[in-house]
Amino acid sequence: MVGLGGGFVLVPLLRLLLGFSPADAAGTSLVLIVANSASGALTYLLHQRVHLKIGLLIALGALPSSVFGAVLSLHIPARIFDVLLAILLIGVAVDMAWNAERRMAGRPEPHRIHEIKGMSYRGALGLGFVVGIFLSLFGLGGGIILVPAFLYFSELPAHAISATSQFAILLASPPGLITHILQRDVVGSDVVPLVAGGLLGGPIGARFSLRLRSPQLLIVVAIALVIAAVTLVWRQL
Repeated sequence: MVGLGGGFVLVPLLRLLLGFSPADAAGTSLVLIVANSASGALTYLLHQRVHLKIGLLIALGALPSSVFGAVLSLHIPARIFDVLLAILLIGVAVDMAWNAERRMAGRPEPHRIHEIKGMSYRGALGLGFVVGIFLSLFGLGGGIILVPAFLYFSELPAHAISATSQFAILLASPPGLITHILQRDVVGSDVVPLVAGGLLGGPIGARFSLRLRSPQLLIVVAIALVIAAVTLVWRQL
């Protein structure tokens, strides 16, 4: 619904409720992210909401760094993982809530998506490189970086931002997921229910997002990020 891939909800739950290690949480979450992004991106493509050029460039930039992030997840202490993730989530949430109106000012309508320049080639590739690290290190899908970056550095409307984010995440996730699988970070018993839930929820969320106004989407993102961050901090108390 908000183009973040679902990992920002799943990873805190895996850490808090099931006691997964950072690497296992990230690797298992990426399974859901791939499934969610595949079903959601297809729906967005059918509705012509995806800016294809930006999505492809971001995915290209994320390919090497997503592998690095997966390897790094094996070596980061669990406490540091939780604290860094919580700080990241809260920072993004506060920024979205505080600057929601300014971000939406003067944005074009979604039906002009293919006429929008978007961002430079270097900017998209660099953004993809950063996204790849967060995608595989934290298992978040990269949307928490993509959505704010699109809002600040592109002219994409909110619904196109969610769509393009899902599309880029879908293309950028497989290298990191494969690395996690090779490292045995994916908990096999959870793969089938996660994929089944993602395939059911992805199209529903994508369709629901088309019914929301831009400010409403930002509020949904901020609330969801704060809830996820609180669960991580609670774990350390």
